[in-house]
Amino acid sequence: MKKFEVLITERTAAIYPSYDGVHQSKVVDCSGEVTYSKKTVKEVLEESCIVHGSDYKGRIRAVRRVLSYDRKTPLLVSLMDYILAIPTQSPDNDDCIWLFCRHVHSTTVACGKTFVHFTNGLKMEVNCSYDVLHRQLQRGAVTMNYFSRYPRPHGAKN
Repeated sequence: MKKFEVLITERTAAIYPSYDGVHQSKVVDCSGEVTYSKKTVKEVLEESCIVHGSDYKGRIRAVRRVLSYDRKTPLLVSLMDYILAIPTQSPDNDDCIWLFCRHVHSTTVACGKTFVHFTNGLKMEVNCSYDVLHRQLQRGAVTMNYFSRYPRPHGAKN
């Protein structure tokens, strides 16, 4: 059995590119702890989807098919663990930041910059407009609501 480095969990708040010359991505958890990876953001997301029974493309394809979100599609990494991420830009853009909705508390704009405030008090500047971020958060909520409307298996975590 192949072993995967699981960086995305129910505690993940954000993942974004790292440009330190060694690592390719940074994962921030809900406590504010940062984990660096030599894998790209997409590679980390891909492995996390596979661990939860599908792959990145399959997860995106499912959301696009039922909700018609053809651009900046939310990624439902794990329905069982309520792990859902939204991109701030096109995922094909190297600067795309993925935010994990369950940890987003609020959003603000200051001096023309958009900020996400996480439930742990952490504040992070994001590379999209307030309107784009608000729309992405709405899409994330609709996605989770749609896919979680079916009964869960007995004994599944809430």
